[in-house]
Amino acid sequence: MKTKILVSSDSGIDYISHPHSVASLPSLIKFFEIEKYFDYIDMTSDKFFNRLRYDKKVKPEIVPMELEYIQNDINIALESYDNVLIIVSNFLDYGLLFSKLKEAYGDQIDFYITPATGFILASMAIEGDRILKEKKKTLDDAKAGMDLVYNNSGMLILNPQIDIHISENVNEEKRVEERRKAKLYIVDSNGEVEIKDRDRDFIVSIIKNYLDRVAEENVIPFIMYSSKYSYYLKLLESKLLIIHKRYKNIKKIPASPNLGMKYGENIIVIGYIKNLN
Repeated sequence: MKTKILVSSDSGIDYISHPHSVASLPSLIKFFEIEKYFDYIDMTSDKFFNRLRYDKKVKPEIVPMELEYIQNDINIALESYDNVLIIVSNFLDYGLLFSKLKEAYGDQIDFYITPATGFILASMAIEGDRILKEKKKTLDDAKAGMDLVYNNSGMLILNPQIDIHISENVNEEKRVEERRKAKLYIVDSNGEVEIKDRDRDFIVSIIKNYLDRVAEENVIPFIMYSSKYSYYLKLLESKLLIIHKRYKNIKKIPASPNLGMKYGENIIVIGYIKNLN
């Protein structure tokens, strides 16, 4: 049986190369009732985070795509595939939609809900797709393979209270010293640990230790960011990543709006997935 995979857009799958049999399922970004955008299609990650930075009054809401749009994607997929597997992060509640889709499509559709997001979720979808293309592999096999990817991954999320655009004509070192507090989150299959409001020296030490540990293991490292012009991203690239040669070509992709809503508008994520091959 041929299976089409739809994975929620907070995976960032649109920003990396992936098989044609894996497609993005956009979220709906709502700034006001009449101002709505499909994630990535109408509003890129960069545009979303810029809106948050420059429009402090706005309080966006991110919700699953409406039923009729999901059905349209499923109907198109079923013209060429036998069934559809929808993979989503539990950042959004798809429960009601999934029950309606199950009523409409029965065994032609299945679901996989995970705490994963970002590049880890994208990698899980690609791994599930790879498994389903093997002979005699089932949806249960694919879900087990995706679980394995998730259980062997992790993220360190940095959220500076105030970021600096690298093009600003200011004494950046002084600005960073004056506004150097940030929150850190360590997120993996064991849960989430928050480290609140620590100074830059402590943050750099934590990040360096994290990178050192990751460098010693057989992993695929990655970075997600809310702004490619972030001073902190530049600092990370020039002061820490350069220490390890294996980080020279590290994969960098935009963070999703969902990540920004949960962890902050200035986030930088350093993550890894263990190489299980």
